[in-house]
Amino acid sequence: MGELFGPIGYLFNLIFTFPIFNALMLLYHLFGDFALSIIVLTVIIRLILVPLTLQSLKSTKAMQTLQPRLAEIKKKYANDQQAQLTETQRLYKEAGVNPVAGCLPMFLQMPVLYGLYFAIGNLIHTTSGGNGQLPNGYFRTINSLLYPFVPHFSANPDLNLNWFTFLNPAWHISLIHPQPVLAILAGLATFVQLRMSQPKTAAATSASSDPSAQSMKMMQYFMPVMIAIFGWSVAAGLALYWTVSSVFQAVQQYFVTGWGSLGNLIPGLGSNTPEQKNSSTVVSANNEKRRESSAERRNGSASADEKATEETRERVGAERGAVSSQLRTSTKSTNKGNSQANKRSRSTSASARRRSGAQRSRS
Repeated sequence: MGELFGPIGYLFNLIFTFPIFNALMLLYHLFGDFALSIIVLTVIIRLILVPLTLQSLKSTKAMQTLQPRLAEIKKKYANDQQAQLTETQRLYKEAGVNPVAGCLPMFLQMPVLYGLYFAIGNLIHTTSGGNGQLPNGYFRTINSLLYPFVPHFSANPDLNLNWFTFLNPAWHISLIHPQPVLAILAGLATFVQLRMSQPKTAAATSASSDPSAQSMKMMQYFMPVMIAIFGWSVAAGLALYWTVSSVFQAVQQYFVTGWGSLGNLIPGLGSNTPEQKNSSTVVSANNEKRRESSAERRNGSASADEKATEETRERVGAERGAVSSQLRTSTKSTNKGNSQANKRSRSTSASARRRSGAQRSRS
């Protein structure tokens, strides 16, 4: 397997390279296709590393959000490095951001990525036989590196990509030789992923005197070229692995930060992530609910006003009825009193006339 040098290298192979190599051979037994085995293994490893990758991406996004405030601190304390450091740490603490969190997951991924690199690279370079063909009986050497529970080979495996042979039998790609097409694809995938990792405003700020912006601008062009040159000089299986890994990383990047500055190059690409789009939908739904609630409150208030007016009318009508009743009762009482007074007056007059008559008779 072309083990790394020294006991540390052997321990690294024992923990990472050998398990990854056995997983690759197990997948080859399942699919019967070396290229598909590389793709599936890469996806499996990337899925295992998803929690670490998401943590790194979210930390990077948070750091990008703080860049304007960090620039203000650098400008304000340009001549006082100690105050600049203190204010920067205070800003990180207030925002709940750990700048090391973006790097730590990447460091933890490196052993796995290098293990996959050596598992594929050493297998390809060791089995190439110098002429693109496996030496006769080389499957025995491969079997000696397999775990007991992994199915062993009875013939040399096919290390070609044969996906296009149904169109033309000669259209097969050897994964143990450098292939310009896969090298270019690896470079393009790296470029897309790096562009997506930058905010959409990166193009406007990269021309400034900010050293970090200038470094990122250089990196997004330098790294793809370097990967393409590297992929042109190594076995195509490694370029295939790098292409799939970069595409998977770009997909993860989209769901966290969106298209990023890639939207500056390709018109029509939105900058919103699915999460932001869902948030916009939720905000719109909440606004609609608030409008409906306001309309209901207005309608309820109008109904309450109408009800209060009706109650007032009924109360005023009842009060008027009570006053009228009291007036009628008072009138009746007055009339009754007047009638009684008239009766008493007539009675008194009759008595007076009788007394007067009696006196005249006596005289």
